[in-house]
Amino acid sequence: MALQVRASRGVVDNAAAARAAVRAGAAFLLGMAAIAAATGLPGRLAAVVIIGGVVVHTIGELWHTAASFELSFGLAPAHAQGQYSGLHATGIGVASSLAPSVLALFCITWGIPGWLALGGVFLLAGLVLPYAVRWAERARAAAAGPDAAPAWT
Repeated sequence: MALQVRASRGVVDNAAAARAAVRAGAAFLLGMAAIAAATGLPGRLAAVVIIGGVVVHTIGELWHTAASFELSFGLAPAHAQGQYSGLHATGIGVASSLAPSVLALFCITWGIPGWLALGGVFLLAGLVLPYAVRWAERARAAAAGPDAAPAWT
């Protein structure tokens, strides 16, 4: 919480949010890989590696949150900010309710490969997001017509 403002600095538009999402995906993969790497290590070393993984994962969460909130407003048409904000909040709720089961399946049931696979899913999501953002911006511009003002004015 103390680092949220610093982590979100520079996330001022959709493109910056997409870049933050890529960084978040990479941090999630690195953090999860570190946690997986703790398997079989002596206790104290395992604890240090897990703490390091949690710190990296937390940095990813900070970047993800900055990107998520910027995009929830930045991609929404001016007349539908409330609806988009509500859908964003619903997505957070759904993710929070599914997370324990997904984590149990990947990380507990599958062990090291599960940690790495889930980290890979997060990385892939981060890598795909810039393309999705550009598509959304092009679709919105096409729907607005050639005489519409850019979204950032």
